[in-house]
Amino acid sequence: MSYRVGFASIDGAVVDEHFGSARYWQIYDIDAKETFVETRKTAAKCAGHCEGGFDHILAVLDDCDALFVSRIGESAAAVMIAKGKRVFEAQGAVEDIIAELIENDYWSMSHGSDI
Repeated sequence: MSYRVGFASIDGAVVDEHFGSARYWQIYDIDAKETFVETRKTAAKCAGHCEGGFDHILAVLDDCDALFVSRIGESAAAVMIAKGKRVFEAQGAVEDIIAELIENDYWSMSHGSDI
C-alpha cells in the first residue's frame, strides 16, 4: 500500500517551512520506494501563530496521509489530526526522511502523530 506524504519545503530538498506559513509542498507517494508526485503551492496566510483558518491548506493537502513540517502550532496540529492526517515536526533533507520511513518500514507499524 502506498501513502501520500507532503513535505513543507521551499527548495524541494529540505523540510524548512512552518505549517502555517508554508507556501510550497513536495508531494510523494511512498511504499517500498518513493515516487515524486508534484509540487503544490498554498497561499500562506499565517504570520506566526494562527488560531484557525487552515481550510486553504487542507484543501491543497486533502489527499495526503502524513505531513512533515519544521514547526506546527498546537491548534493547527489538532485540526490536521482531527482530519485524519499524521503530522510530524522534522528538519533535514526530504530524501533522508523518506529513506528512514522506508528503511524502518514505518507504514506497517501503528504510529500516531509525533505532535
